[in-house]
Amino acid sequence: MRNYNENRVQYFGRNDLAAGYYRDRCLELLRDSEKRQIESINDAIEAYQCKLTVEGIPELFEKEHSVNTSQASRQLFAHACAYVSTALSHDGIASMYDQVELQYREPFWQLIDACCAHKVINPADFTELLKAHPECIVSALERRRFVVGFDSEIADAMRKNPILSAETIINRLASDSTHDTKLFLPSRLHNADIDSIMLSYINDERANPNYLWVLRNWPSRTVSRYVPSAEIRVGAKRKHEESIQGMFENGAGLRYGAGVSIDMSQVACKGMTYEDLVITHSFSGLWLKKFTDPATIMNNLIYIFDYLDSNGLMTMPARKHESHGIMGLLGLHAVGEYRSFPGSHIRDSLALLETAAYSDFLEKHNSRLETALEWVYNEYFADEFGIEGFSLALPTKETTWLDKCKAIGPEIERAIKAYSIYAKRGEIDSDYFPFESMKTFSSVPALVKPKYVIAGPGFDQRGLTLFSDQCMLSHLAKQSESESCFYDVMLRHDITQNDYPEYLHSNINQLENDGFIARESKGLKPSPASACLKCVWDNDALALRFLKTAELKLVQELVCRNILTYCDTLFTPTEAAYLDYMFNDASFPNSLALRNRYDHAHAPIVDPNAKEIRSDYYRMLCLLICITLKINEELMIATGKGGLDNLVEWPLYDESVFSLAEELTREKIH
Repeated sequence: MRNYNENRVQYFGRNDLAAGYYRDRCLELLRDSEKRQIESINDAIEAYQCKLTVEGIPELFEKEHSVNTSQASRQLFAHACAYVSTALSHDGIASMYDQVELQYREPFWQLIDACCAHKVINPADFTELLKAHPECIVSALERRRFVVGFDSEIADAMRKNPILSAETIINRLASDSTHDTKLFLPSRLHNADIDSIMLSYINDERANPNYLWVLRNWPSRTVSRYVPSAEIRVGAKRKHEESIQGMFENGAGLRYGAGVSIDMSQVACKGMTYEDLVITHSFSGLWLKKFTDPATIMNNLIYIFDYLDSNGLMTMPARKHESHGIMGLLGLHAVGEYRSFPGSHIRDSLALLETAAYSDFLEKHNSRLETALEWVYNEYFADEFGIEGFSLALPTKETTWLDKCKAIGPEIERAIKAYSIYAKRGEIDSDYFPFESMKTFSSVPALVKPKYVIAGPGFDQRGLTLFSDQCMLSHLAKQSESESCFYDVMLRHDITQNDYPEYLHSNINQLENDGFIARESKGLKPSPASACLKCVWDNDALALRFLKTAELKLVQELVCRNILTYCDTLFTPTEAAYLDYMFNDASFPNSLALRNRYDHAHAPIVDPNAKEIRSDYYRMLCLLICITLKINEELMIATGKGGLDNLVEWPLYDESVFSLAEELTREKIH
């Protein structure tokens, strides 16, 4: 392959900043199209790149009247095709490819495909090309006509190049990579052949942990062309774990964590510290010990512990926009996998640790979390809301952790089914239980509608400009200052449109015209509509029950403009995705699937009281707590009953909470 030649035409596409860079060179070729001789493969490729430019960005040549650019580009292309046909017949594709300049590696294949040159390529010569240049396998796989015409040749080349072949198949079939070009596999490359390729890859020291992650979590429900065998899935899992352990065994990487303590010397219900990237929540042992009745335990779960936020949204789920900048692009991920981030890991860990800590604390003081939850379903819902038919039977204290895990899954499903039947029929009729399926938590209806507002079709267009840390409006060049997003710039600085370069003024004008910016005496400030979108951006949903009349009217206007949309389910889409990920394996290839794990004997049991099984039980108990709190809140809204009757005078937050909030605010400002 020859050196890069920057003087030759390259077509970048109309949206590329360099789209018009080769306009003058194109005109030079077009004006000379009738007598220009195509003397090399690079001349031929350049002629085709010129044609693509004329057809893809015609406005570049609108004022050029000295030549019929459309006709001239077609003429150049005809000359190029004639050259390719002759050269292939005489020299062969392997020799031709060796003459290609570096910048034309991929355009070479575009030209060969456009000329239908596969018809005159000798199979033996094509085999020689793939042997000398294995990277051409990928380019061939992107073109159906080549895969059909050289099926056995490509299949043989893939078997001989397992590293390239494995990573190409994984990346293009099963990952959420940004490639928009379809990949076609040879029909003679059977599932067993691909298994052999993958096994060679797994056993190779060059195997990349990112690709192994996707292979172990292969999305079989969405990718049918290849389904890895059990041997491949297990091998990928073990090699991935081994690779990750080796990668971080010397202390490399970023360490962060979460901790929970119940402090018998702390008076206020809740405290919080943050040190060395570890956040610790502390809870008053004095308060928790003083009141251990079921009602107070449930109120503690609502108001003190971290299951639901102040808007009634679950805290643990990963949110769409909490991954910032390049961090969101790191790694390779399977198609449709559940994505979690450091922030959601911490929140999830806190909820799990709080569940385990409170459960152990209560048992030491002759009470149980399970008893409180049973009281809610077996007594409270009937006594408070007049709804008969809820029931719950959780495992006893003496049961092994394995049997607890087996028992709690069906009880979670029973609770959801009972609520769902009530939401649909206005009563819990036991005859309907066998017909109530629960494949996904996203199908559980709300009683009060609309319940939430979530992102609509037009949300990202405005949200990316206002709230993304990748938007250029988040940086004030004149002051050499930056914020996390343009919204924060408007909140913390007195700015005008003139603080930005002229090419960004159209973005600001568009936001103002759409009603998301207000021009005040101190400059540009976010409007109430912008603040509404910020809530949805940060939390993936906004609960409507907490909004005032004017705010509900604003939401309605945004819904009518297709920027937001209503959601009428008990759980937000983000909450439902998290619950599906944790509970069953129907939605995500990397699901924890805790219910299925203990229903279908996923692994041999050496110790029924193993730490891992204990942790799984507390995870499911945590899910049940969240579901119970969401159901209780919905019944309260629908009936107007329930809630706190009497408040005990006791400090809620320790001074450490306020000190930490002040410290974090100060760091954010500076």
